[in-house]
Amino acid sequence: MKKAEKMKEKKRVKGKMTKNPKKTAGKPAKKAKPEKRKPAVKSAEERKGKKAKALAEVQEPERVFVKGDVIERFDLPLLVKEHVETLVKEHSLSKKEEEELLKKLRSTYALLKVESGEAVGIVTAQSLGEPGTQLTLRTKHYAGAAEVSVGSGIQRVEEIVDGRSKARYPTMTIYIEDENLKKDFDKCDAFAKSLIDVRLLDVVSVREELGKGKVSIEMLKEEARERNIKLDDLAEKIEKQLKAKGKRKENVLEFNFKNESFLKIRRNINKMLNTRIQGIRGIEKTIVSKDGNEYVVRTRGTNLKAVIKLPEIDGTRTTTNDINEISKVLGIEAGRISIVRELSRVLKENNIAIDVRHIMLLADLMTFDGSIRGIVRTGITREKSSPFARAAFEETVKHLLDAAFAGQLETLDGVVENIIVGQPIKVGTGLVNLVMKSGKK
Repeated sequence: MKKAEKMKEKKRVKGKMTKNPKKTAGKPAKKAKPEKRKPAVKSAEERKGKKAKALAEVQEPERVFVKGDVIERFDLPLLVKEHVETLVKEHSLSKKEEEELLKKLRSTYALLKVESGEAVGIVTAQSLGEPGTQLTLRTKHYAGAAEVSVGSGIQRVEEIVDGRSKARYPTMTIYIEDENLKKDFDKCDAFAKSLIDVRLLDVVSVREELGKGKVSIEMLKEEARERNIKLDDLAEKIEKQLKAKGKRKENVLEFNFKNESFLKIRRNINKMLNTRIQGIRGIEKTIVSKDGNEYVVRTRGTNLKAVIKLPEIDGTRTTTNDINEISKVLGIEAGRISIVRELSRVLKENNIAIDVRHIMLLADLMTFDGSIRGIVRTGITREKSSPFARAAFEETVKHLLDAAFAGQLETLDGVVENIIVGQPIKVGTGLVNLVMKSGKK
């Protein structure tokens, strides 16, 4: 042991000696480097300050450092950025105030993000289903000379979610572009009446004497006056449809069809009565109401395609509550937005506050394939690839038998399928596979 210690001591001394003492002779000796001191223990405040700074950098990732370069990144939605720029210009905000505003927006936006693995579908179902039990069966009415009803309770929600082809209470809100019309009630009211779908049977009364081959058509003055229709124009249209010249006595037209069969006379009269003489197909009633500084026209019945072609109409704001019609005329994205707006309106009218993102998720599901599909057995559910998912909704035995006959494979990818077989669902912590490390080496 003593011999080994002596050898170590010799090596240590030898390492300190210079290899060539001749070269170093006469040169000043190098200054010894000061010993590095151990860092002093940081105070709690310093540690807290550094931690807060690091946290702020995480919460404000607008600066990304890549190999010494700084890349500016605006990590907020583009629409928010545009609103911020507008606010800065309108209120003349300083650079510091702008940074403070952005800081608050980023922290709020970070809290709004959904965590990975969150079961957003289940949360949406809960968020819409639970408050939905508080909806009433009422119907909203717009008062006026002609009443216009709008579904506003559980029936309207059911109508939207089921993706029905026709609304029970189809209505339109028509905005007018013409400055003279939208500021003057009388002119706007006259224009609104001209939109009503008027057939000849609405303004005439027919008396037949088929044995003599005579037909008398009385033009109803009051009904014609309400719809701004002149009797002379009405008489001209009647003669045009019947392809005959009538004998007029005040407001009565008499026709003589002696040489024609009863069947032909009856067919011509029915065709004449169903002829549209004014207005737009589908618009049954109209009322004019005030909306801010302008008058708007609300209708019972809808025909968006025909209405937005009118030169007096503001087609960018005019809308209907018929979601399928919006989808056909303006496209599926417009249909998706109308689902969100209509559901939000109904819930708001019933004082139910729901995050709009739940409604948006439902709208995405209903429109993802380019057409509006309802949450019904003949809609989205039937198109699911999983036999268990189809069976879990409705007609359980039928779906299971059909899947068995077709030899379909169940891959257990969804939530419902895994719950049925008693497996952990692939959401939340079930989204990843965790392996426990053994303590043995």
